[in-house]
Amino acid sequence: MSSVQNVTDLAAVRLLMRGQARRVLGAFLERENSVSLAARELELDLRAVHRHVLALLNAGLLRLVREEKRAGRPVKVYTAVAPAFFVPFSATEAAGVADLSADRMARFDDLFDRASRRKFEALYHEQSGGREWGLRLYRGPEGQVSTDTAYAGAELVDAGVRWQGPVGLLLGARLAVRLTEAEAKEVQVELIRLIMRLHEATLVHEAQGTGEPFLLRLGLVGVTGAEEAELQLARRSPSH
Repeated sequence: MSSVQNVTDLAAVRLLMRGQARRVLGAFLERENSVSLAARELELDLRAVHRHVLALLNAGLLRLVREEKRAGRPVKVYTAVAPAFFVPFSATEAAGVADLSADRMARFDDLFDRASRRKFEALYHEQSGGREWGLRLYRGPEGQVSTDTAYAGAELVDAGVRWQGPVGLLLGARLAVRLTEAEAKEVQVELIRLIMRLHEATLVHEAQGTGEPFLLRLGLVGVTGAEEAELQLARRSPSH
């Protein structure tokens, strides 16, 4: 049996395009499992996992291994029909290849933004000392017009120059920068190295049951002049 099974059947493809169905199938990859144990491992509702298992079974992605006898109904044990699966873009209903990961990325971004707002609110209330937080419009030291948020009375400099807000384990920078292609490649390599180092540390912590969960969002992409204009970065307005 091939280590990777191509999936082109429409019913199976639609299941694998759903995040929760993929999670459930993952609980049966290269192992045998029951519905109840899978639900416990995934921390999902038992009924929801049972529905996904039946759908995956009917789509030919799971198979029944055996039934273990016990008092009452026997326990059914399942496993995935292959160690891994591949869904070619041509078999999906996605409009573009990037859309295959759009749903997962949107869920991550939504969680990141909600967690960031929650953490920022907590840090602000802990550290503000009664100082107001608000929106500012001003001309910076280099003559650029800037719009940002800060404490009332904070020095009129951009957070990228000096952060003057609540301090804690929170970082959510969004930057528009100008680089040469060589500089951009250097940044890309640095970020990749950071990601690899953090991935190795995560594997160690997961094996040892140590560490705490954090979300990290990194990105670098070139934009067109028109896309740059859409950002409406007032701070890039020339001085008059």
